Amino acid sequence: MLDSYLFRVFIIPSAVFLSVVFGGSYGTGREVMEFVSRHGPVGGLLSLAAVVLTYAVLLFITFELARKFQQFEYRGFFGELLGRFWFLYEIVILTGMVITLSVCTTASGALASSRFGLPAWVGSAALLFIVFVLTYQGRALVEKTMILAVTARGVTLVALLVQLAGEPAERAAAAFASEPVTWQAWQGGMQYALVNGGFIPLLLYCARGIRSRGQAGLAAVSAAVFAVIPGLVLHYAFMSAYPEITAEELPAYSLISSVGSTLLLNVYVVVLFVLIAQTGVGMLQGFLERIDSWHEQRFGTPLNHLEHGFVAVGMVVGSMALSSMGIIALIIAGYTILAASFILVFAVPLLTRGLWLIFRRA
Repeated sequence: MLDSYLFRVFIIPSAVFLSVVFGGSYGTGREVMEFVSRHGPVGGLLSLAAVVLTYAVLLFITFELARKFQQFEYRGFFGELLGRFWFLYEIVILTGMVITLSVCTTASGALASSRFGLPAWVGSAALLFIVFVLTYQGRALVEKTMILAVTARGVTLVALLVQLAGEPAERAAAAFASEPVTWQAWQGGMQYALVNGGFIPLLLYCARGIRSRGQAGLAAVSAAVFAVIPGLVLHYAFMSAYPEITAEELPAYSLISSVGSTLLLNVYVVVLFVLIAQTGVGMLQGFLERIDSWHEQRFGTPLNHLEHGFVAVGMVVGSMALSSMGIIALIIAGYTILAASFILVFAVPLLTRGLWLIFRRA
């Protein structure tokens, strides 16, 4: 079934990409508020349009380069794109991974504590268990569970829209009718997508089933659209409480709490926890693909299942340790530099040399 056209081209790339970019900040609505909804109702739609377009372009060039050169892990991919300077991306992406994994462990502990009254370590331990089991089993199970998690996320978003029927929907419609467009939203959406797009080369394993340039284009567009749908739903939902909700630290949590459905809130938190775990798992799977390629070249075989699990857990534990020592806080303080580095070592080369590599004559 996973080898069918529908899964190879549409479902697997879309589910993997959405699972990884979703993350804790996107899931809580904080990123949607900062980069979309703060621009106003219509301005937010303009920002989302910029995100879709930028994602689609980055994904298409990346998928097509990976297909053309048959490089489905980031070391080989950047060997083609940057040549001997491939290591620059590895420095940047490992830094980004450490930050993301630290955020994932902190968020999982906070969810367990704040919503269910459990010790924070229970949430972190559950995250480690999920990471070990999925990376131990390998790519096929990772992709299958991402499809299930994204489906569950879709169900919760539909349930949220149902809860907003009536007066909240009328308030949202009134907000869209009254707010002017702010064109800075387009620039903000592009910047957001360019930075988040820096993680795309970690996800090249999801493009193994793409077999033509046309399929690369279809996969890119579908993944870009699916990645933005949750943001579109949350943006619309936020407009039912706009502009007061812009001040909320966790706007999605606050909104669902206000509509009065405890069951929906609990389900949302559980699904959010799973998707936070999937963000870490998706990135770690990309890192393991790179390690497997190196190990196979050096020793003739990839890592075994147990080694996969231990490497992944070791990365998470290492990120937690760095966070406890305050190193992560220092890195986050330089996040602007990290974001600029993603653009310089990935987006710029991709949109220049990458395009040339795709369309040059063989």
